[in-house]
Amino acid sequence: MKVILLTDIPKVGKKYEVKDFKEGYAQNVLLSKGLAELATPASLAKIESILRKIKDQKDQEEKNFADLINSVNNKSIIIKSKTNEKGHLFKQVNAHDVMIAIKESAHVDIEEDMIHLGHIKELGDYSVTIKKGNREGKCNLKVVSL
Repeated sequence: MKVILLTDIPKVGKKYEVKDFKEGYAQNVLLSKGLAELATPASLAKIESILRKIKDQKDQEEKNFADLINSVNNKSIIIKSKTNEKGHLFKQVNAHDVMIAIKESAHVDIEEDMIHLGHIKELGDYSVTIKKGNREGKCNLKVVSL
């Protein structure tokens, strides 16, 4: 019996996959618990349109991220921070600080989890990687004293 899975089921299949199961398992477990629905022509067409929408949404997200990378790539971002007399920062520069600085200087909204940087505890120039999936870009970060 062909069914369409409505959720991810470990060791069975992923959401929106069309699978063939024995009739007893399909009716007694999958259909009765609402984990799947029968693969009728109408439901198959509905699932195809849902998968198309998901693919279009992913493509749009990829395009938006590519535009974001192009707008931030190789730009210099300046962060002002309090330091002691030796040039050491009182507070380490983190991804949230970089996100705010990018938003202010490049006028680009970026998520904090896309920013990858090392430990920044001193004044100087640093390279920051902005990464999502397999695409990435770099921007230069300059930490200066207030």
